[in-house]
Amino acid sequence: MKKTIGENLRILRLRNSLSMQEAGKRLGLSAPGLLKYERNQISPSFEKLEKFAEVYNTTINEIMDTEQYNEIKFNNLKLESNITSVKEEKIKNILRKKIDNYFEILSISDKKLQNKFGVHIINTLEEAESLATKLRIFFTIPVDAPISNLIYLLESHDMMIITIPQSKDTEGFIGFYETINNVPIIAVPEASNGYEQRYNVAKYLGELLMVSYNNKDALTTRFALSLLIPRQSLINEFGEFRNKIEQKEIEIYSRIYNVSYKNIIKRLQMCEIITQSNAKYLNININKNDLHEQIYTEQANNYEKMLYKLIAQGSLKEPERFK
Repeated sequence: MKKTIGENLRILRLRNSLSMQEAGKRLGLSAPGLLKYERNQISPSFEKLEKFAEVYNTTINEIMDTEQYNEIKFNNLKLESNITSVKEEKIKNILRKKIDNYFEILSISDKKLQNKFGVHIINTLEEAESLATKLRIFFTIPVDAPISNLIYLLESHDMMIITIPQSKDTEGFIGFYETINNVPIIAVPEASNGYEQRYNVAKYLGELLMVSYNNKDALTTRFALSLLIPRQSLINEFGEFRNKIEQKEIEIYSRIYNVSYKNIIKRLQMCEIITQSNAKYLNININKNDLHEQIYTEQANNYEKMLYKLIAQGSLKEPERFK
C-alpha cells in the first residue's frame, strides 16, 4: 500500500509535535492552506518542499517517499471452517486497519522494526527442534527454562504482534501471520485462557521462520512444542523414561511452563519419555476427570505504549482514530 506526499507531511508534522496552526505559522501558511497540502489538494513546489523539510527537520527524499508497505495477501489468515464470506471480509478489514495504524504510529514515533530472525530451510523434525533450541540461545533463555511471556519476548525483538479483541465481528478468527516489508507480523485473538493463543503464536513464528518442502505443519508443530517445552526441561522434571506419570505432575508442569495438558503429553510422547499407550491413558483420564487448567493470558503492548506516549506528548490530534 502506498502513502501519499500529503500523508507524509501530516506524519512529519505530528512527529514534530506541531499543531496545524503552529506548523502553518512556521511555513508561512494558514491552517486551512496547510490542510490542503496534507489532503493532497495542492502539490508542493520544490521551494515549498525545501521549506517543509527545514521546518520538519527532515529531507525532501523522506517527504517524497511514498512507498509504505506491500499489500496484505491474507494467504496465512486462519479462520474457522464455517465462517461466511461477509464475516471473513470484516475480519480482513479489521486486520488492515490494525496493521495500517501500527505502521503509521511507527512512522510518527520515528521507529523501525527490523527482522532479526531471518528465514531457515528446514526439512526434518530434528532440524525444527534444533532451530527452536538456537532461538532460545538467541533469546538468552536457558534450554531448560520456561518462557514467561512469549508475546512480550517477541515484541522486545522487533516483531509486530497484534491481539484482536473478541467481538461479534471477529468470531471465527483464529490467527494471521505474514512478513510485510521485512517486518514479521503475527495477529491472534485476545484469549480468556492463553495456552492455545501462546501455542499458536509459537507455531506462527515457526511458519515465518521456516521454508520447507516437506510437511510444514508437522515441522511447525515440532518447533512450537520444542520452543515452549524444551526436551531438557522434561528430562529434568520427569526423567528419561517413565512407565507411569501422575496427573498432578502434568498440572504442576503446566503451571510452571504455561502450556496445556494435551501439549505436555504430546511432547512427552514426542521425546519418548512415555509410550503412545501411556499418552492415550493420560489424555483419557484428564478428559474423564474434567481437569481445569489455570487461567493464563498474554497481551501485545508495544502498539499501545507508543500510542499513549504520543498522546501524552500532544503529537496526535485525533487519538481516537488509533484506539
